[in-house]
Amino acid sequence: MGEIIFLGFFILLCALGFGESFTWTIVENDTSGGAAFWPRIIMAALVICCVLRIIMILRDQEALRAKFVFLDLFYSHRGFFLLAFVLYAVGIQVLGFLIATILFLNIACNVMRYFAKGDLGKPKFIAVRTVGLCAGAFAVYYFFNDILRIMVPTGIFGI
Repeated sequence: MGEIIFLGFFILLCALGFGESFTWTIVENDTSGGAAFWPRIIMAALVICCVLRIIMILRDQEALRAKFVFLDLFYSHRGFFLLAFVLYAVGIQVLGFLIATILFLNIACNVMRYFAKGDLGKPKFIAVRTVGLCAGAFAVYYFFNDILRIMVPTGIFGI
């Protein structure tokens, strides 16, 4: 029941943020949906994910009886990911979107793999994973920066 309350809190925050986004000013000749377009999509997607998780919990009677402990969010792999995500949010302003995203993806994926499997994998697999994550970061950067023309933070290196 505690997880459902926690998810309900996220849904409430998203609803408040979604409503607040309608007060943002939009340039008259802007056809992209304005500055609030992407935050609205993200908030709507988060609400959908929360609702799906609530449905999963309600359908699984064992999960419904399990005790939800808020501090468990800060232990082990969950705590690491939360810390990495906070450092990514700070690093994106300092290092820029591209460099911070490459570092975050590679560090988080390798550490999470270690938590799950107890090793990082064979060197060939590590190289393939690193190249794939870097290519994914470049693809996201290209999509937002060049196709959608959404400015991303450049950081101290100007990238």
